[in-house]
Amino acid sequence: MSYDHKAIEAKWQRIWEEQKTFQVEMDPSRPKFYNLCMYPYPSGALHQGHIRNYTYGDLLTRYKTMRGFNVLSPMGWDSFGLPAENAAIATGVHPRVNTEKQIATMTAQMKQLGAMYDWSREIASHFPEFYKWDQWLFIELFKRGLAYKKEAPVNWCPKDQTVLANEQVVDGACERCGTPVVRRNLSQWFFRITDYAERLLADIEMLEHWPERVKTMQRNCFKKTYSGPRKEK
Repeated sequence: MSYDHKAIEAKWQRIWEEQKTFQVEMDPSRPKFYNLCMYPYPSGALHQGHIRNYTYGDLLTRYKTMRGFNVLSPMGWDSFGLPAENAAIATGVHPRVNTEKQIATMTAQMKQLGAMYDWSREIASHFPEFYKWDQWLFIELFKRGLAYKKEAPVNWCPKDQTVLANEQVVDGACERCGTPVVRRNLSQWFFRITDYAERLLADIEMLEHWPERVKTMQRNCFKKTYSGPRKEK
């Protein structure tokens, strides 16, 4: 007797969705565990890298669930940024239309994995109900003097008239059009993270089970921009 995996998997995926098997409810009698895997860029179909990463995350969700934890494992989409912009340019389709089409495709593929995601909590960073909180947070930081503007060097593509991330510069040229990239000063926003450097450095020591190399990277990052307590004049 052959195993018809397509029919059997589709059957159980339908049952899980109908019965809301992975939807998480408040349960004070169980310890809580929040398992957040990085949200993917919805710029194309899932690939093997996605499958690997989200399988690891789902294994942790299942392990903690079997250990008695009430596990919340949400899923969402990092739908603002360079990948979405590049995909829109490549396809010639409006970014929102292209992004939401890809989200629908990738959601269906994610559900085929059978991972224990609570889809009732799905978010996407291009939703107004999500990014309004980004805007609110920026305003609060600005009010407190923690967001400020100054000139700093950037990667600039003269042809596309846009700033490029380091990842978009390939052998000194723009990855989109091949134009040589130049460095120029541009007025841009910064966050005054150094005001919290002492606290951040101290809190690194509280991170249990983090690889030492990762903690060292974080320490070095803060030390590059922080040289000691700042005295107010």
